[in-house]
Formats: sequence, structure tokens, C-alpha cells
Amino acid sequence: MNQTLESSYTDAPSWPSTYSENVPRLPDTPPQTRSWWSRMWHNLGRDAILVLPGFFISLIGFVVLITMFSVSISTIVIWIGALLLPVTLYVATGFANLSRARARQWGAPIAEVVRRPRGHGISGWFGVMAEGRRWLDLLFEAVFALPIRLFTFSVVIPWFFGALGGMTYFIWGRFLPNDNTDLISFIAAWWNDTSVVALGFGAEATFQFIAGLILLVTFPFVLHAMARLEIAAITAGLAPGHDEVTSAGKARTGDSTSHAPDGTATATSSGSRALGLPAANSFLTRAAGEGWFWLLSIFVGVVLVAVGWPVTAALYESSTVIAMLVALGQSGALVLAVRRPVTAIIVGLASATAGIVLTADTTGLVWPWTATSILSLLFLHLIIGLRHSWYHLVILWSLSTVLGVLSLTMPHAGGLSGALANVITTVSLTAGISIVAVIGNLWIRGRTQLATERQLSAEELAKRQELEERNRIAQELHDVVAHSMSVISVQATTARYRLPELDTRSVEEFDSIAGSARQALNEMRGLLAILRGGRDADLAPQPMIDGIPDLVEATRGSGAEVELDFPAAPLPLHPTTGLTAFRLVQEALSNALRHAPGAPVRVSVRTDDSQLWVAVVNGAPDRHRSDRPEPDRDNPAAGHLSGGFGLKGMRERVEALGGTLHVGPTVDSGFEVLATLPAD
Repeated sequence: MNQTLESSYTDAPSWPSTYSENVPRLPDTPPQTRSWWSRMWHNLGRDAILVLPGFFISLIGFVVLITMFSVSISTIVIWIGALLLPVTLYVATGFANLSRARARQWGAPIAEVVRRPRGHGISGWFGVMAEGRRWLDLLFEAVFALPIRLFTFSVVIPWFFGALGGMTYFIWGRFLPNDNTDLISFIAAWWNDTSVVALGFGAEATFQFIAGLILLVTFPFVLHAMARLEIAAITAGLAPGHDEVTSAGKARTGDSTSHAPDGTATATSSGSRALGLPAANSFLTRAAGEGWFWLLSIFVGVVLVAVGWPVTAALYESSTVIAMLVALGQSGALVLAVRRPVTAIIVGLASATAGIVLTADTTGLVWPWTATSILSLLFLHLIIGLRHSWYHLVILWSLSTVLGVLSLTMPHAGGLSGALANVITTVSLTAGISIVAVIGNLWIRGRTQLATERQLSAEELAKRQELEERNRIAQELHDVVAHSMSVISVQATTARYRLPELDTRSVEEFDSIAGSARQALNEMRGLLAILRGGRDADLAPQPMIDGIPDLVEATRGSGAEVELDFPAAPLPLHPTTGLTAFRLVQEALSNALRHAPGAPVRVSVRTDDSQLWVAVVNGAPDRHRSDRPEPDRDNPAAGHLSGGFGLKGMRERVEALGGTLHVGPTVDSGFEVLATLPAD
């Protein structure tokens, strides 16, 4: 057996040693999954590859794209910018594709983007500017990528070097100036409410070592969290929409054999299992359609906190803590508005009310709505209007208007005329942005509905084409295969009457052939009914794994030497898993009888709480048997009736369940089929 397969089977219960001497043995143990340490180091490496180079790539992209875009816009009046702007979009797409590729290499489910065919000449060159995805790529790489990756880089690097420096402090700490007060001395003085007293180098080195050890132990988790944050941002900003992706078969995940975050390889054909992101997959999938709203709300919220907090605290001479809470409330309402409009309205208006009360005793400044409050209110109207129903927007505008009018009745230090002008301006701006948001919402809903209808039309067309193809296949099966099987059944049934000289053993053989032909005809009729979409199709129970002993016994009736290792206790498996195991053994036995007549065959089935192992191994064919069929020289394909579809069907069945399949020759010229299936 090949060395690669043998080396992958370790640390599990061994197969029973009941083989005949001339039957190849199976590997001793089933595959081993990665240990916790192996998964941690795997995640550590891929997270580091994602996070660390990202900052430098974004820094280069920010400088290049901002420079090119600025030059393009500034020279647009002399037509140089019109020629340079498509180049800028192409460069932005290049950086965006690099981000997508790095995210797919990490394991994120980001599909390829389908670009519209580019025309020729000047029209094709300027047509690039009509592609919305390229503008979104430019916006993400020039505005959002650098702050996000700067944050992740700034967290990871100090965390790592803080751990390294703390654990090696006893080496380099002696070279610090003698008048430097130890950190542990400050902490001890604060904790005991006493004066600062130097505790000595030993206490400081011990404290630094413990702190560094804590940072080092938590570093893999912090790095993984930062990688998740970057993947979430890339998915939100760069994942294509439903009308921009390739087909499911062409959506790449960076590797033909996908790797889950825990480091285990999976060989499945379905994208849902191949990615292995149970913790983030739900968030990433749901955020894909609203990703830009998340990015914009978070970005604007952070900017408003950075500006509104110091402005409110310094210019309006208010409490720093209260100003911070008001700024956080106004910014948090923008983030909540993406999915929780009612909560966002309550938080936004409550924060606005607190801001009005907080700044009521100021004169000569904008009141009742400060500049940052107006911006926060405008963005809140915009996000709710674009994301949710119009009545949420009407409620928000009405309540904010009432709040502005009520603020005029409050005692305040400023003049009434200035406050009235402020309220009228705010109400007018929010009404205007609300109209824009409603129009934008209608446009987005229209495009979404159009894309959905196009997708439904494409699916209906595919179903109709599939039904036509199935009807054609059913007709071919009925006209060719079913007719041939009927002839076989009739000839085998009437053999005892047409050939009276047959002995008892030959008659039994013909009866067995007739029974198999009749069973095949019954299954063929059910298959034809299913292919034609008939509702009266025979829905008899499919064979399960418990039918393998009967299958082996029937195979022995053909004269084959088949050994069976099958558990005596019932196997509580999912019906699909049981059917797959049965079909796997059925096809493997058929191949062994057809391609290796006279060879001994071994069928083994083992299971535990999580996996099912199925193996069919045959020895070398008996080349000296006189009854071995000779190849039909007039029909070269007669020796390959399956055409390779049997093994292909095996692999598709196994991989559809998330299992693994190995097929190939053995060292003694035999053949082996080894499958691992999930037991649950």
C-alpha cells in the first residue's frame, strides 16, 4: 500500500487481523486529526501572514491611489485626468484583487468577481468608469483598508514585543538609568495608597516576566481576533454581490483542497463545508449584502467620536465624561441603524437630548443642535432611509423635529433667533436627506428585485433544460437498456425449457440471472419514473448499510471468494450515509468481479462515534483461469463498460458527505477502495 496513505493512519483502533494470506491488508488505523497545538500553530501562521503584510500593502496602496486619484481629478478639465482615471481604477482593482486573494488564502468564502466584457477603442477605455465595483474597490482600498489594517497591526506588534520584552527584562532591564522608578513600585504604591518606594530590580523583573508571559499566552488569540476583524472588513467591502459572482463551481477559496481554521483538510465539493468557519461564517454571510453600510456607519461613527468628544468638551465647557457618553451614543446609533432601526432611533434621540441639555448654558455657539449632532442626525436619517422602511424614517424625522421645537422652550443662554434658525436648518437638512434616502432605497430595491427576477429566470431555464435532458436520458434507457434487460430476463427464464439437457446447477444459474434481470428491470422502471418527473414513481426504501451482508452473499453466489468483516451490532447511521456505504461496496464488488475475476476480495466495515470506515480490497486477478472472458477485439470498449463513471460516482457520493476516498492499486497488483464517512 502506498506510503502516504499508511503514514496518515495513526493512533486509532486497529483493524482485525482476520485476512487470508492472499488478500491485501488494510491500513492498521484510520486517519488522525490535528492536535490542539497543531491547530494553534497553523492558525498562528496563517493569521500572521494575513495581518502583518496587510499594513504595508495598504500603506503603499493608499499613497498610490490617493496620488493617482488626486492627479486625475485635478487634471480632468484638460482631459489628462479622463485618461488617467481609468488607470487609477485598474490599479485599485489590482489592490482589491490582492486583498481578495489573501482573504481566500486565509479561508474566507469570497468568490471571483465577474467583469463585464471590455469594448475596444476609446469607448472600452472610458467604459471602465461605468463599473460600480471598480469604484467600490477604489473607495475601500483608498479610505477603509489603511485605518483597519493600521489598527490590527498596531495591536499585534506591541502585544508581541511587549511579551518578548517582558520575558527578557531581566537581561536588558539592568541597563536602564538608575533614577528610573520601576513600574511595579508605582502599582504597589497605588494599590496600598502609600508613597512610591523602589522595590528593587528583582521585583520589577519578576513582574515584567509574569506580564510578558500573560501577553505571550494570549497573543495567538489576539492575533486571530485581528485576523477575523480584517476578514470581516474585506468580506463586507470586497465580496461581490449576487450579480457579480462566478458560478459556484468557479468560486475559489484559495486551494482545491480547502483547509479549515483548525488546520484539518477537507475534500468536499460543497462550499459550505469546505471553508470551515463556524464562528464567523454566519456573520460574514449576512454582512456580505450590507457590508458597505457596516463600513460607512463604523467609519463615520469613529470620526464623529474623535471630533465630537473634544469639541463638545472644550468649546462648550462641558464634562469630559458626559461629552464622551453623548458622542458614543450618537455614533453608536449609526451602527445600530444598520439592523436595529427602532433601537437606533431611541439611542440617537436620547443622545441628542442629552447633548441639547449639556450645551444649553453656552452663548455664541451653535445650539440646540451642535455641528457634530447635526452630522450624526443626517447620517442616521440616511442609513435608516436606505436600509429600512419609510415609516421608520418618518418617525425619526418627526421625533427629531419635535425635539428641536421643544428645545426652543427650554431656558438657554443663547438668543431665540439663533436657536430658531438652527432648528429650521436642521429640520430642512434632515428632510432633504430623507428624500434622497427614500429615492435611493427605491432604486436599491428595484435593482435587487430585478437581479432576483433574473436569477429566478436563469434557474427556471436551467431546470427546464435539465428536465429535457432527463427525459432524453430516460427515453434512451427505455429504448436500449430496458429492452436488453428484458431479453436477458426472457432468455434466462426460458432456458430450462429451451435447453432440456441442462443440469441442475446450470438451471439454478439461469434462474439467478433471471431474478437479477427482473430486479434490475424493476429498479429501471422506478428510475425512469423519477427521471421523467412522475409523481407516481416507486418510492420504495433505498438499501442501507445493513444490506451489505446480503450483497456479499449474492456476490458469493457468482463463484467469487469474498470475505466480510461487518459489525454484529446495528449501526445507527444517517440514511444517506448508509446508502452511500452500500453503493460504495456494490460498485467496488462489481469492479472486482469485472476486472479481477478469480481474485479474493475482502470487505471491511468499521465505525466509532464520529466516523465510518469502509474498505474493499481485492488481490491480483487469476490470469490462469480458463473461464476468464477474453476481450472483445471488435468492441474495444467492452472491457471498460463503466467508462470510469463508477469511480467518479463513488467520489462524488463520498465527498458530498464530507468524507474522503482513496482508490488505487496495491503492491501485489491488487486494488483497494478505502472510504471514510461521517457517522452522524
